[in-house]
Amino acid sequence: MPVLAAATLVAACGVQPTGVVPAGPGPSIRATTGKYFLGGVTLYFVSDGRVIPVARPTQDFISPEGALTLLLKGPTEREAAQGLTTFVPAEVGRVEVYSGDPTTIVLPFSVRKLSNQAINQLVCTTIAASAATTRAPGSPGVNVASPDDRMHFQACQAD
Repeated sequence: MPVLAAATLVAACGVQPTGVVPAGPGPSIRATTGKYFLGGVTLYFVSDGRVIPVARPTQDFISPEGALTLLLKGPTEREAAQGLTTFVPAEVGRVEVYSGDPTTIVLPFSVRKLSNQAINQLVCTTIAASAATTRAPGSPGVNVASPDDRMHFQACQAD
C-alpha cells in the first residue's frame, strides 16, 4: 500500500493537463521495416507530392516485373481512400527489368514523358522488389533506359 501511495504522489507531481496536440497524419499502410517486408511487396506511390513506400500483402513471391505490373495498375481503393495516388500514367505499357549491378529498367517510351515522381516510383519499386529476391543488387539505384534516350543512373529518392 505505501508503494501505491508513493507512486500516486510521484505521478501527480507537476503534471498539468494539456489539450489536443497535433502530431501529423495518422498511421498508414506504409512499410515500417525498410524498403521491403516479408509476406508482401513494397510499391511506391505518391502522397502529398512525396513518393512513399506502401506495403501490399501478397500470397506469392513477386518478381521486380510483377511489382512494376502492380504499380502500373495504381493504388487499390483502400490505398486511394488514404490519399495515395500514382504519377505513372496508365498507358505506360510493359516496363522490362534486367538484373545486374545495377539493375536496368527499360521503358517502352521516352523517359522525358515522366515526372520526377513517376520515375522515382518506378525506380524505388524496382529496388525494393529486387532487394527481396536473390537478384538483389549492391548498387543504390538502377539504370533507366528508353528507346530514344541515353541510359542514366537513378537512385531511389523517396521518404
